[in-house]
Amino acid sequence: MKRLAAVLAVLMLAVGAALWWLPRVLAPQVGSPYEAAALLEQDVRAGGDGLLFCAEQVDPDEVYRALEACYPYAFSLHATVRPNRTVELQVQASRQARQAQAQSYAAALAADSIQEGMSDVQKLRALHDTLVRLCQYDTDTAEQVSPDGATAPFAADGALLDHRAVCSGYGRAFGMLCEAAGIDSIYIASEEMNHGWNAVRLDGQTYFIDCTFDDPVPDRGAYVSDQYFMLTAEELAATHVWDQAFYEQLLDSMENAK
Repeated sequence: MKRLAAVLAVLMLAVGAALWWLPRVLAPQVGSPYEAAALLEQDVRAGGDGLLFCAEQVDPDEVYRALEACYPYAFSLHATVRPNRTVELQVQASRQARQAQAQSYAAALAADSIQEGMSDVQKLRALHDTLVRLCQYDTDTAEQVSPDGATAPFAADGALLDHRAVCSGYGRAFGMLCEAAGIDSIYIASEEMNHGWNAVRLDGQTYFIDCTFDDPVPDRGAYVSDQYFMLTAEELAATHVWDQAFYEQLLDSMENAK
């Protein structure tokens, strides 16, 4: 009996160890926040309920930045750290019905804006102009002392459905339009400027598009500026500050994944 009890104890310890380490063994191996963000984007688009990562391989804040750049929908990222040194990341979309409506509208706008035979630059200009004409900069929200960043003006549904947004709403709406047109783009968030805009990579060169800065305040109807359309990093750096290395690496990662 003592021998049987000892065997059972060893088995229980082995099972416990396996249960402890198995999630780490099964967790996807990622080498950058961009890889983790790509997996999370695939998971949320497929209707998943989150992914488990090895804690030492992911920084939730960096993963959020990368996912925000690629996923043009309002969302929150929840991180749950477990004792076995894993972290579960879950993406929760906001205003799902409205965002689905905004996505459908973006597809219709892109189809109306783009003509057969257009180059990628011409397509981007058409989408840029469509958004600037459609949307007005929401000065009331921008002037709030402590605005709620989860509300519509900060997201694509505010720009596309309400026709009023702040910079993040413009940026995410432009990302949604690009997605509908089959063009890869990212959203860049600058903490230093409290501002956001977009970037694309064409023929190995990165270009920046700031729809917000190209929309006059007060609104001038059909008038559209092109001062901040398709600028190089050197040109944009005259007026903007951002983490250039982070977003260049993200664009590299997106290209390498193709």
